[in-house]
Amino acid sequence: MEAIQLRHTNDLHSHFEAWPRIRRFLLAEKTADTTFNFDIGDAIDRFHPLTDATLGKANVDLMNAAHYDAVTIGNNEGLGMAHADLNHLYDQANYPVILANLKELPGRNQPAWAEPYKILTTNNQTKVAIIGLTVPYQMTYRSLDWQPLPVEDVLDDLVPKLRKEADLVILLSHLGLPTDRDLAEKYDLDVIIGAHTHHVLPDGEMDHGTLLAAAGRYGDHAGQIDLVVDDQHHVVSKQARAIPLGELATEPGDLAEIQALHDRGAELEEEKKIVHFNQEQTVSDQGQACLAALKETTGLPVAFCSSGLFLQNLPEGTDTAEDFLESMPHAIHPMVTTLTGAELMALAAEFQERRTDLVDQKMKGSGFRGKVFGHLLIDGLDRDDGGQLQYAGRVVEPEKAYQIATLDHYRWIDFFQVLDEAPAKINQKIFLRELLAQYYQKHAQ
Repeated sequence: MEAIQLRHTNDLHSHFEAWPRIRRFLLAEKTADTTFNFDIGDAIDRFHPLTDATLGKANVDLMNAAHYDAVTIGNNEGLGMAHADLNHLYDQANYPVILANLKELPGRNQPAWAEPYKILTTNNQTKVAIIGLTVPYQMTYRSLDWQPLPVEDVLDDLVPKLRKEADLVILLSHLGLPTDRDLAEKYDLDVIIGAHTHHVLPDGEMDHGTLLAAAGRYGDHAGQIDLVVDDQHHVVSKQARAIPLGELATEPGDLAEIQALHDRGAELEEEKKIVHFNQEQTVSDQGQACLAALKETTGLPVAFCSSGLFLQNLPEGTDTAEDFLESMPHAIHPMVTTLTGAELMALAAEFQERRTDLVDQKMKGSGFRGKVFGHLLIDGLDRDDGGQLQYAGRVVEPEKAYQIATLDHYRWIDFFQVLDEAPAKINQKIFLRELLAQYYQKHAQ
């Protein structure tokens, strides 16, 4: 008999306040014959100054010290980084990145920094095949010159092959719990370690013979899976547990370490001088600048955004990357959406109907780091004296096509039904704060 333990993390999102305890858990004394450490993606998040300043490389350094045996990526790594930056994120990693369903365009090649699968061998010579998959956002990945592959196409190819080459097949899945359950029904997988939907499975979940495990988000849990295999390397038993962070011991130096990580990031961000303001830029000022920046960069006469995106004023004097990060920590990008005149009229009606309720509507998710939607800000869309909708001063025609500059935030969260399925082009190469920084550098006095 052989005992194999899998320790795992997921969706840490640069929440370093959990990191000292999580690291100790990963490095704790081994109680099994073989122990492997895995991360299931979204380890980085550029809301934290250290991650933003180093483009995630500080996170890789921290993970190096935790002795991971393999990781996969989440959408924060894949979509929160420019193509070139992602290509160099793992240059100094001492662990392999496993990712089978993302290829590099134009040639649809396997990224040089990732392997589609890896076979690990335990101390007792059990062969454990590891597959990594991330959520395949088609439109957004392609805009960054990556080609995601359909999950089932990849598994149809890999699972039969790896079943012949390995004793166990384990999926590192940054796909979400509903997809994990579906895959457990369809494929011969021993374990699926999940992520993306931030779910916690306190004691795992057995679906069609596959053990599902997941450890929440932000380091609020750490995952442990215990497998027993017999002398022929067949699984005898498998159990999972998501351990609450509160059960992991603290040490006197933890708070100082956490603060030092933040301070180091803030110092690096403050070294990046963005623009000098002769007067403070209020939240309201930033909202108007956002509208102007969207119109200028897209060449469109109509734009909209919301005041809740801006969390604090930008101070008078020389502002740094840290100031812009504190006001706009979101992973939110510019977007151009195309609507028919009839759809634009419907959107304007939604604006009018929801304008008051949205001011205090609380929200979270999809990269938003604020608290409420705030005031709806619109430029270039008006009504004439007769109440007819005007686009840049001209009456809207129902069959004509119109384009509006805005942010992808309003597509991913269900604010306005008209935008949910409308054609859209998202500029994944720039965050909102970077857009505003460039605008202010050009126009600030």
